[in-house]
Amino acid sequence: MRQWTLWAATCAVLMAVTSTTALAQPDDAAAFQEAHEDKPDEVLTFTASLGLVYAAGNTSAWTLNGGTQFRIVRGRSAFSLDWTLAYGRADLTPNDDSTGFVDTVRNSNARARYDFYLTRMDALFVALAHRWDTFAGLDTRLQAQAGYLRNFIQRDKLRLWAEVGYDFTYDNFDPDPLVDGMGMMLDGSQNVHAARAYVGYDNKINQLLNVTLGVEALFNLQQGEDVRLNLDAAMVSSLSELFKVEVKFKLLFDNVPVQGDPARSKVDTLLTVNLVFSWEQEAEPPPEEPAAEEPPAEEPAAEEPPAEEPAAEEPPAEEPAAEEPPAEEPAAEDPPADEPPADEPAETPAEEGDGV
Repeated sequence: MRQWTLWAATCAVLMAVTSTTALAQPDDAAAFQEAHEDKPDEVLTFTASLGLVYAAGNTSAWTLNGGTQFRIVRGRSAFSLDWTLAYGRADLTPNDDSTGFVDTVRNSNARARYDFYLTRMDALFVALAHRWDTFAGLDTRLQAQAGYLRNFIQRDKLRLWAEVGYDFTYDNFDPDPLVDGMGMMLDGSQNVHAARAYVGYDNKINQLLNVTLGVEALFNLQQGEDVRLNLDAAMVSSLSELFKVEVKFKLLFDNVPVQGDPARSKVDTLLTVNLVFSWEQEAEPPPEEPAAEEPPAEEPAAEEPPAEEPAAEEPPAEEPAAEEPPAEEPAAEDPPADEPPADEPAETPAEEGDGV
């Protein structure tokens, strides 16, 4: 008990230090504030897949596989549901009428998850998962998880992220109770406390091809050699806007498999090819930003009044008309032209001399 408690406390301290350090390393205060105000894009998606294999003749068998995915993002909250199913039956001795079909594939995996985004790049999450796989000795496996998510790359067509956290697993074995190789009765259930790490990759190479990859590691805090690895890889090719073809590979590794059957393998794999119906409502770009920029476009109209200044300068052009009165000065000099008649009396004495 003390061991797993110490491990859980250590992981919690490391998560707190890592997240605090990541948030405390902004290049400047503006970048730090911007990173903590953004939100994820709003998304609403739904997919449903179905695949079938049927064989007859010397081999009589059929296998059905399908699944569904749902995800919605609104504001800072995201909720998702995932479920896959594979079920198959076969007649191992088709020429023997005394035998019939028996189960050959039987497993189901479901998960529900809620994320709360602190920023566009950081989130806290909780999740619940269920697995039914009787051929692996699991009648029921329930998992409860909680942790921290960090997006290292978040673009329109490329995403790379990692998760760290805690996982609690409850296993109910099949058959119950179990019997070991010595004929001893074993406990029919177990509880496992584990540290969890996950790395995810999503790349939309082009409009026709999308590749996803995810690797999950679970480390038992009570039993060091008990390590579980889960790998999911998928390649999806678009046939049309709504229909796609999906090739999916799943690997489940348990270093300490369910006891009771010494021949039980540590690895389970599942390869499926499905026809997928996909519907997605993408986030619309905010239309309000272009409308907000329209008022500055009216500034040229506000500059029209200065264009009337030339009309205000017309009064100075009337100054030549104000100078016309000085042109009348020659008319004021006419009286001096009458001086010769005033000199006529001086000529009278000359006339008198002529008379003598």
